[in-house]
Amino acid sequence: MRGVVVLGALLLALGAFYVLLRGGSASNPKHALEATGPALDDIDAKSRAAMRELLREAGEEE
Repeated sequence: MRGVVVLGALLLALGAFYVLLRGGSASNPKHALEATGPALDDIDAKSRAAMRELLREAGEEE
């Protein structure tokens, strides 16, 4: 029974190592990052706008 557990752990570790070396599910990690770039830029712009609005409101309350 212990041998089956050890073998399973080794197979799991080898599988994780393989996925790590292959860069996860993306065959070209650089391409995957470029695809998410604009979406993250939109989120960043909205976040900055919200922060500016909060700072304006805080300045008006003083």
